[in-house]
Amino acid sequence: MAPTKCMVLMECLNEIDDQRKVNNLTRHDFWEMLVMAIAGVHSDCDRVEDIVARAHSREQWLCPAVSTLGVRRFLLLKNGVPSEDTFLHSFACLIQGNSKPASGAG
Repeated sequence: MAPTKCMVLMECLNEIDDQRKVNNLTRHDFWEMLVMAIAGVHSDCDRVEDIVARAHSREQWLCPAVSTLGVRRFLLLKNGVPSEDTFLHSFACLIQGNSKPASGAG
């Protein structure tokens, strides 16, 4: 079976490290948040508030319940759509994590 565009996207996103301190209080899947952000930006969302609003408006489409068309969706969203603060914190951790010098760099 040939990989779908969605499968290829998820493979690329899985190469991005989750820079958050993942623990029992981490409620939202980082890669699902990346997918929601990409979908939001693709839908002309300019701010994190727009991304969250878009994700809420499309939650039925994003979540794994079988739709009326019988199509299984690809995100679990087990704790629902993350808040604006959660998106901002997660992306701040991602930026900070990528700005650290490589080990051994002088």
